[in-house]
Amino acid sequence: MSRVVTWEPGIAPLGHAAIAIGVFDGVHLGHQTLVKDTIRIARELGSLSAVVTFDRDPDRVVSPDSAAPQLLELEDKLACLAELGPDIILMVPFDVALASMSPERFLHEVLLASFEPVAAVVGFDFRFGNRAQGDVGVLEGFGAKHGFSVYAHELITVDAEAVTSTRIRAAVRDGDVTLAARLLARPHRVCGRVVHGRGEGTSLHVPTANLAVHHQAAIPAYGVYAGFAVIEGLRVPAAISVGVPPTFPAAHDILEAHLIDWTGDLYNQDITIEFIQRLRDNRRFDSVDELVASIRADIDRARRILTEPRE
Repeated sequence: MSRVVTWEPGIAPLGHAAIAIGVFDGVHLGHQTLVKDTIRIARELGSLSAVVTFDRDPDRVVSPDSAAPQLLELEDKLACLAELGPDIILMVPFDVALASMSPERFLHEVLLASFEPVAAVVGFDFRFGNRAQGDVGVLEGFGAKHGFSVYAHELITVDAEAVTSTRIRAAVRDGDVTLAARLLARPHRVCGRVVHGRGEGTSLHVPTANLAVHHQAAIPAYGVYAGFAVIEGLRVPAAISVGVPPTFPAAHDILEAHLIDWTGDLYNQDITIEFIQRLRDNRRFDSVDELVASIRADIDRARRILTEPRE
């Protein structure tokens, strides 16, 4: 099991390690390959394997108005990294003080203060330090002075296109959660707390869990999806609606899920929604009967998609 350590000034050294460094904002296929290679290198060199990452996307501190939607909450990011099996995950709180560090200061005060590096593994376009002045060349020069090698990973490709967080965000934004899952090697997920909604679902005998989610979460395009609601580790099939329902234009709920064959009170619980397949666009219905019939059809289709064996 990976040991998660929070960096702080004066941190006790964690030992010799091959270290993967990055934001790892989606822990996608490319990130997974980089971390796995770090673990392999560590074994070859007889050292610990480590991941150095941040508690938030640096853009949320440096340029919050233009920060990209987040593919993972911190807890999920750490869990996804831990599943890959590094010995240590060093989580570095990213704040204004850290953002102002020069590349050399970051390497001295964070990297060398925390580890005795034997290797550093980064993406080929890795940037760090104040105003992103540090790059792979700076890291290589620092490594040459301090006795560790630097490995710069090229991007991996799927369907002849690079796997990047930007590509995944675009797929999510377009509602192509199937492509997003291929690039992530798992379903795209959004976390939230169940809150009281409008009540129409209950009155229509199709109760839904209405989620309040982080305003920077990467929400799929408006529409209806098949997926799962994860409640304390239990994955429950669900039909999921994203966006303001056209039939109820005064609504404010953006993400709501009907948990198939589920009974129980979910209010104030934190749950995770996993998106498996897009079913249809949102549309306005002329009558309540037509709306209910469509909802029932969505639920039946979602049930088949989520419960029938796949080839």
